[in-house]
Amino acid sequence: MTTRERWLGVLREYLGKNEGPASDRIWAPALETASRGNISDIQNEKLAALIPHLYENSGFYRARFKAARVRPTDIKSVDDLPKLPLTTKEDMTRDVLANPPWGTSSPLDDAAWRESSWMIFATSGTTATPRPFRYTQLDRELWAATSARAMYAMGVRAGDLALTCTTYNPHVFFWSVHYGLNHMRVAIVPGGVPTERRVLMIDLYKPAILVATPSYALHLAGAMRAANLDPAASSVKRIICGGEPASGIPSTRRRIEQTWQADFHDVYGCTEAVPAGWAFTCEEGLRTENVSTHVAEDLQIWETVDPRTFEPVAAGTPGLTVVTNINSEGSPQLRFLIGDFTTLDYSRCVCGRTLARANGGFGGRADDMLNVRGMSVFPSAIEEVVRAFEEIGDEFQIVIETDGVMDALTIVAETIGEPVADSLRERIAAEILRRCEIRPRVELVAPDTLPKTEFKARRVIDRRGPAR
Repeated sequence: MTTRERWLGVLREYLGKNEGPASDRIWAPALETASRGNISDIQNEKLAALIPHLYENSGFYRARFKAARVRPTDIKSVDDLPKLPLTTKEDMTRDVLANPPWGTSSPLDDAAWRESSWMIFATSGTTATPRPFRYTQLDRELWAATSARAMYAMGVRAGDLALTCTTYNPHVFFWSVHYGLNHMRVAIVPGGVPTERRVLMIDLYKPAILVATPSYALHLAGAMRAANLDPAASSVKRIICGGEPASGIPSTRRRIEQTWQADFHDVYGCTEAVPAGWAFTCEEGLRTENVSTHVAEDLQIWETVDPRTFEPVAAGTPGLTVVTNINSEGSPQLRFLIGDFTTLDYSRCVCGRTLARANGGFGGRADDMLNVRGMSVFPSAIEEVVRAFEEIGDEFQIVIETDGVMDALTIVAETIGEPVADSLRERIAAEILRRCEIRPRVELVAPDTLPKTEFKARRVIDRRGPAR
């Protein structure tokens, strides 16, 4: 048996265990409610098949093993993973530039890809060379079953109707949701049309589930009000969001829930290492004071590391997310630095799942952090402040400029209506100063002044030039 055959055999074995649902509450109890010891056994079994497969068939990872002077036999368990260096986006970008167009990280060669091909996904490439990922028909099955499992935890059931607000571009969140809903026998209204038509679809077809980015969920609600429809009175009772931080921004969560009078569920992942079977919120967990996000430990090995040293941190300590993907034919990954701040909690959830949880969800991504006048500021922290003011609408921007001597931070935000008390600017500035230790200039503008969010919001406008 080749190393590839052994790896595919393990993937298919666990795909069968994810076929559910096995109970009225949990899709795959043997995996989702496993003991901590059994979770470690699953991860170690998968690693034992994956490590030699990547060493033999991925030039990228073989070179990293050799550079670290680590042999495949040195990785005997999850505890040995820190012997390997982290993999960053920059590492992958250099590999793609040196070996276009695919790079050498995938263990699939061209012949294997042609035999089993499904779809190509890629990072956006807005700040670097796009990094392509070739996924297979087996990956499609894995995406469907494991994404269905996550949505089952949210309360999605066969017979529901879902409106998916996407143009069906190569965005892993929407495609994994699509195939997961197919797997669950949930009918889909593909809302790849203008917002006004989506409003009409909600009114006509009465979907129970809305799938969108957090920003677009708020934008769509505004469009409904403009059409004299009330989103809170609509058929939508469950909103599934991805593509932007949300679970770690309580004021955004509350705003979406109150606007729609619906349960707000959040998924967390990335194109590289968590394209499907993501971290997810559960139905019961929404009722707790501190909403947290389950990480699928049988599908990915999750670590948190110190943001300065990149050494693993102890459980219960905040750190940056690192993920080893043990659930893919086309793109398994070892220790990929996603880089969002979170704290992992390994206690049993009220829902009964034993999968670890990200307490409070995921905060700002380290590479999204802004340096303004020597202060580190997360856009998500500013969003938390702005969304908490009821007088402020759904659209805002964070503008950074310099006069050649000092950086200036300006918050431009739409108001709900006019006139606005002058004290509101000072209250917003004071709260940002309290939370972020920097005082911004606050500019309040009339409704419908800023560009509307049609997909993923672009909140930060940095006019300081490429050096920043």
